[in-house]
Amino acid sequence: MTTVTADSSAHGSNVLAQPVLDVDSHEMIPLHLWPEAFGEAAVKFTELATNTGMVDNLGENSMRRDDLGADDDEINPETVWKIKGPAAPSAIKMSRRAEVLDVMGVSRQLVYPNFALIGVMLACNPEAHKWFGYDPASVDRVQLGREVIAGHNDWVLRTIQEVDSDRVRPVGLILTESLEQMMADTQRLIDGGVRALMIPGGEPPAGMSPADERLDPWWKLVSDANVPVTLHIGTEFPFLASNKWSSRVPQFKRADFASLEFPVEPYFGATMNFMHENFLTVLVMGGVFERHPNLRFGSLEITAQWIGPLADRLDLWEKQFHKRFSGVLTMKPSEYINRNVRIGPFPFEDVRSYFERYPYLSDVYCFSSDYPHIEGGKEAKRTFFENLNPMGDDILRKFFIENGELLLPSTAKV
Repeated sequence: MTTVTADSSAHGSNVLAQPVLDVDSHEMIPLHLWPEAFGEAAVKFTELATNTGMVDNLGENSMRRDDLGADDDEINPETVWKIKGPAAPSAIKMSRRAEVLDVMGVSRQLVYPNFALIGVMLACNPEAHKWFGYDPASVDRVQLGREVIAGHNDWVLRTIQEVDSDRVRPVGLILTESLEQMMADTQRLIDGGVRALMIPGGEPPAGMSPADERLDPWWKLVSDANVPVTLHIGTEFPFLASNKWSSRVPQFKRADFASLEFPVEPYFGATMNFMHENFLTVLVMGGVFERHPNLRFGSLEITAQWIGPLADRLDLWEKQFHKRFSGVLTMKPSEYINRNVRIGPFPFEDVRSYFERYPYLSDVYCFSSDYPHIEGGKEAKRTFFENLNPMGDDILRKFFIENGELLLPSTAKV
């Protein structure tokens, strides 16, 4: 393996001399190749959508790249760390991703969808037609959303057979329409070798609280299989019932270089974690991590600044209602978060300050590249290293290697 470090020797640390774990990356197959990769659902969507600005007017993140017919550019530090979007090496061909990981100095990486987020929007957002420009009277958006997500999951199952699936781990997407559907879809993906899942978190799964004990069979299924469940940016709707909060406000305009999932504007940036906080509050205070102590859970690409204040609030309210939680929780809420939850920050965050302010959450923060999205920054690994290096090797090892094990367990530990 070729490992590129973050000039660690020059900074007095050898932590990055060994490969790290990366809890967030993406496929970025361009729009004209969707039918080949994802099947008939991609054909249906591209034929009915008269407005594809959500995917083709996004600068380097644009999914309309008809000029890209192959994924065969040279893989080297310059192309891997500097080129963004579908043109980046292995954005299209996952068979090349392991070589990219060698250059990045990464041992294992989660690979999240782009295409499937359209399926989530269709299935979960009654306003989807306003984004994509189709006639809602002539389209069963929920069914098309199911088909788009099924196309993604079929791609995941095929990809697992074509790559080193211990290192490159495509993430399956589970809709949460009913417990029976969740159980069946999850079992199919686990049986097919999927090592991580994401769910939309903007509405109650199967119409129930995430902490409802009727959902315990599903939490037990993923926990027993050592398959992490994650929430990811791009699935927030319909947590906020209206999009009017930010409409027609110039400073909240979507950035030209935004991605399908992240509009890159301050209102969304400041509020995108609300859904994750809500979902995680229910899991922790509702006793899910107490009943399923081996459950692995992640909240990704939504910054990490919120998890410390949330942990403090939950500790406050658990103490205030300690009688109510007797027999339900045996640890402080912050202790469940530190044990069971992992967060991937952006490189523009001062992650060092989080370790300093919340030492009781030192197991939570993990390296995430967001490769090859532009919002993941360039030289993300170096940026994180330079921010954290003053804290010493123990923190560097936690952030880059040890903490990510919860979401990327080694085969030997599974």
